[in-house]
Amino acid sequence: MKIFDIISMCFQNLWRRKARTFLTVIGVIIGCCAIIVMISLGLGMNAAMDSMLADWGDLNAVTIYNRNSGGGGGMVVYSDGGSGSSNSTEQPKLDDAALEVLKNIEYVDTVFPKIQVDGNMIRFSSGRKDRYKAEWMDVYGVDFSLLPKMGYEIETGEWPQAGDQKALVFGTYAPYQFRDTRKRDGGYIWKEMLPDGTYRQPWIDPINDEIKLSVLNTSKQDENYNYMSGGRGYEYKMYGSCVLLEDPNWETPYSIMIDIELAKQIINDYNHLNKVKDAKEPEYSMVKLWVDDINNVDSVQKAVEELGYSASSMAEVRQEMQGQLIVIQLVLGGLAAISLLVAAIGIANTMIMSIYERTREIGIMKVLGCFISNIRALFLMEAGMIGLLGGTIGTIISYIISFLLNKFGGDMFANMMGLGNATQISIIPLWLVLLALIFSTCVGLVSGFYPANRAVKISALEAIKNE
Repeated sequence: MKIFDIISMCFQNLWRRKARTFLTVIGVIIGCCAIIVMISLGLGMNAAMDSMLADWGDLNAVTIYNRNSGGGGGMVVYSDGGSGSSNSTEQPKLDDAALEVLKNIEYVDTVFPKIQVDGNMIRFSSGRKDRYKAEWMDVYGVDFSLLPKMGYEIETGEWPQAGDQKALVFGTYAPYQFRDTRKRDGGYIWKEMLPDGTYRQPWIDPINDEIKLSVLNTSKQDENYNYMSGGRGYEYKMYGSCVLLEDPNWETPYSIMIDIELAKQIINDYNHLNKVKDAKEPEYSMVKLWVDDINNVDSVQKAVEELGYSASSMAEVRQEMQGQLIVIQLVLGGLAAISLLVAAIGIANTMIMSIYERTREIGIMKVLGCFISNIRALFLMEAGMIGLLGGTIGTIISYIISFLLNKFGGDMFANMMGLGNATQISIIPLWLVLLALIFSTCVGLVSGFYPANRAVKISALEAIKNE
């Protein structure tokens, strides 16, 4: 028999027994639907988890903190005799030499160092006679050229050129840290939305106004117990280059970023102005390693810790949450597998019943000289066709279910997961569709294997005699 003859007979036999075929296909549809929807829910949960973790921090980043500075880059970084928390466990210096070592770690794509300037060291001011002032501002020295790579985005202004020591990068709320010193109530303005949809503007224009950065002499105070500036030799005329969009990172919204070399110079200025004894070279308060792939984060973190540094990443949290999701997916997949197992039993039952009803047909095919392989192929093809048909219809229905879940359950799921925006709770990629079709077809073939073997063992003479 030709293959086209076998295919034609397969469709004819299935169509002759429409009711039985339809009922058997329904079982496969339910099983295939259950598997696709359950796996899609697991994929949606995994995507939601990654989205949530991305809001908490960079998934591709390994962060190294200067443990010797108490994690914040405080005064202890700049002076052996300064204040700050001490740590009995010393780690290697986080300096330029350390950066070269960290750059050579496998899978590290970018090294982003950051140095914190203690807010008690400096003061920002603007306007005539320094009318607008910002005290105790968080200031970080960074490499401006790496800010876009680290995921920062601009609200207004333009990125400063790398190495520009006059540029300031404001966090979203940093301009509102400036107060009007002539106001009795403190002179602060908060960023809030007005009835017309716009926001209240701060006292200063962060892009157009000149900003003065003054290094403080903390040994001198004025009549209001404010620290005095070190004078013109310790003052820097700056300009605002851009204001960043709001960032979930707690360090960014209320801080100002300056060039990293300028930050080192300010620290040295402060030590010289305040005659800090045994002043040492500034170290980086934090270094962020950008890894080329999220799957390599754990490897990079282990390599950093082997060098003696204190490192952290979202990989640890992600692995723990993924472990919980795997358990949930196994439970969901197990429930779906039960449905498909029931469908497989239904296919086997249908094919066995078909053999009893078609004994004469099998006998005639053998008498006419059909090969045993042809008879086996016919029954296997019928069983596989039932599986493929059920898988195809089940996939279409799964897409409909997935659409409805995402449309009506997205917001509820996002709130449950702690996400700000609605997210897809069911994701059906192409590989899942192909896997479902192949799997359902294979289930049909496996279920039809025993009936097919039973069919080829029927004696032609006995078959015709019984009929």
